[in-house]
Amino acid sequence: MSACPAQTLSTDTELSETYSGTIPGVLPAAPNGASDRDNKGKLLKTTISTIITNLKSSGIIPSPNNSTPEIFIQKQQALIQGLQSEYCFYESRYKYALDKLFTAISSGYLSGTPENQASVQSYLSKTKMLNGRLNDLIQIMNSITENMLSTSDSIQNEIEKFNRRIKVQKEKLDAQNKIIMSGEATTAIRKEMVKYTEEKGRYTDNLLNLYSFLNIVALGLLVYVYKAAGNE
Repeated sequence: MSACPAQTLSTDTELSETYSGTIPGVLPAAPNGASDRDNKGKLLKTTISTIITNLKSSGIIPSPNNSTPEIFIQKQQALIQGLQSEYCFYESRYKYALDKLFTAISSGYLSGTPENQASVQSYLSKTKMLNGRLNDLIQIMNSITENMLSTSDSIQNEIEKFNRRIKVQKEKLDAQNKIIMSGEATTAIRKEMVKYTEEKGRYTDNLLNLYSFLNIVALGLLVYVYKAAGNE
């Protein structure tokens, strides 16, 4: 997946927005509940299958039987562009929430006031929500690309590359999710930030190159993602 274009968020209200684009988004309007997930919080295969069926019925996932080969390819390419736009929409909000979370945690070193603790918990909650949305989206995107590969080989190379990239991103998000969803998320993140302070001279250049795709603005977050997700 190519790097997402820079998107500047100015208010916390934007964190709760849902994607809307020329190509409709593939995420359900309301997040799926616990009954649609396994014990790790991932969408069940049956849940994803239902989502894919609905996307086909609505025409969001094109069918080769309903158009000429040329139009079918155009629809496939438009869908891939739409998927990337939807992913970047939520990724920008995820990074914003993480940046705010790290700022709140950093402030906590100097002031452990109730207001600061409330801010940490608020941004941690938003970060969990957006991490979950991204994980759901990655699962759905993976299923869509597999479906597209099974129905058409006209742009197979492009789809296969796209599929490999989102699988790599899924592994990163899964690793981050384990820390964010843990009961000691704030403590774990604080420890990674301390390690960054101690090791920044040795790691900064490598991390900036390794995670240029994410374009993360908080250097403390770079080390957190590095420690959580590991090397590519």
